[in-house]
Amino acid sequence: MNTQILTNAKKDIPLYFGEFQSFWNKTIENYSDDDLHDCYRNTLIFKNWQIALNHIDVKQLDTILLELHEDINSSFYLSYFGQYRSAHIHLRSVIELSLQILYFYQHEVEFSQWKDGKFVIKHEKLTEYLTSHPQIIDTKGVKLIGDITNQWKLFSKFIHAEAPIYFQTNQQSFQTNQFSIKDFGIFKSNFLKTGYQINKLLLLFFRDRINLFPTQQKDILTGNMKPEDLTELGFSTT
Repeated sequence: MNTQILTNAKKDIPLYFGEFQSFWNKTIENYSDDDLHDCYRNTLIFKNWQIALNHIDVKQLDTILLELHEDINSSFYLSYFGQYRSAHIHLRSVIELSLQILYFYQHEVEFSQWKDGKFVIKHEKLTEYLTSHPQIIDTKGVKLIGDITNQWKLFSKFIHAEAPIYFQTNQQSFQTNQFSIKDFGIFKSNFLKTGYQINKLLLLFFRDRINLFPTQQKDILTGNMKPEDLTELGFSTT
């Protein structure tokens, strides 16, 4: 064992923790109450979808819903450390798993194979399936899926580091180790947009069963929808 490496590790790791803690505190100082309300509300989407679907005896999707909650939470808390590239990568996972939920909901055989690691479905096949689904084509869901795909493509650029602009080390917050309103603003916009779009897609897909959801979950899941989206879902906006 190289004792010098071990000595350095024990010295360096607390220093990294100190830097993370310092950035966390700076983030808290710059988070407005509106920011906190909107972003934290976004983290509650999949937890409440799980409760709502369990209430109507849809429990087979819990494995994915739990991971979705972990993804959206990880994205939120990584932003507190200024780890915006990693936060965006989790948002791509949110999109991928959300589309898979809608596919596996009506494909039990493929779902069983997927759980054993024997079935893989690509994004293009998922969107092809969903854009021809009766619950989607009867609404503005086709455009919504196109918008979601554009977000997915954007977040893929962070995974593949397609240009320095998508590097963690290229961000102002990394270079200065200071909270950056610009970096945070980009993350917040993508974070809230992704949560809103996915929540709307799930509401469209399950719109025939929404009135069976517990009141609390229905209120949370529809509470921040735009009036025109509520109308599309069949809810009164008066």
